[in-house]
Amino acid sequence: MKFRLGSLCLLLTLTIAFAGDGIPARGSVEDYSAHQVSGKIAIGAAYVSPAQVKKLFGEDLDKRGYVVFEVGMFPSDAEADVSPDDFKLKSKEGSVTRSATPHMVATDAHPQQSTPPALPGKVHVQTVDTVGYEHGSYGRGGVYTDTSVAVSNYPTAPNPPPPARNGNGGLEQRLDEKSLPDIKTRRAVAGYVFFPKPANDKRTEYELLYAGTDGQVSLKLVPAK
Repeated sequence: MKFRLGSLCLLLTLTIAFAGDGIPARGSVEDYSAHQVSGKIAIGAAYVSPAQVKKLFGEDLDKRGYVVFEVGMFPSDAEADVSPDDFKLKSKEGSVTRSATPHMVATDAHPQQSTPPALPGKVHVQTVDTVGYEHGSYGRGGVYTDTSVAVSNYPTAPNPPPPARNGNGGLEQRLDEKSLPDIKTRRAVAGYVFFPKPANDKRTEYELLYAGTDGQVSLKLVPAK
């Protein structure tokens, strides 16, 4: 029993450590460039410039086709649901995009190289000797021998695959640790939310949509020049 309980505690610890707690929330929701109150939770958001993103995660996600926002969630006295899945990005043309997971972002930033198809191996030539007994007419027969050549082109054993990337170079873990957590909470939490860049993105204005258990709000953000 002690072993099982210890193993369970270790598993929970590892799961929590990988999931990440996001980042510290700012002093209040008013400290974010855009903020609204929806039901029992106040929501703040700020655009994160490509230069800041590269400094935070060590990767130019702007060139990889992603835009990043810092989001702070401030529940009232009641417990509130927090999830990056509650956010969508609306383009000026009206299209709406769901948020991307850290795994999706890291995979796009460091796509795994496909394994090339196996090529036929070298042609193998093998001499085969056959020994048998031949039956003839009138009970006559005798031992015979025969020699033939067998040809095959079965492939040689393929080289072992290259070692897999450790979390896409560690990027996925860095993104996950700082992303907005998916939890129920009574305390203020914050983190980053990632979106594929809208078509014809000119960084003039973004509209971040929230639709959760506490209602819906729209946050308009104008990147600083």
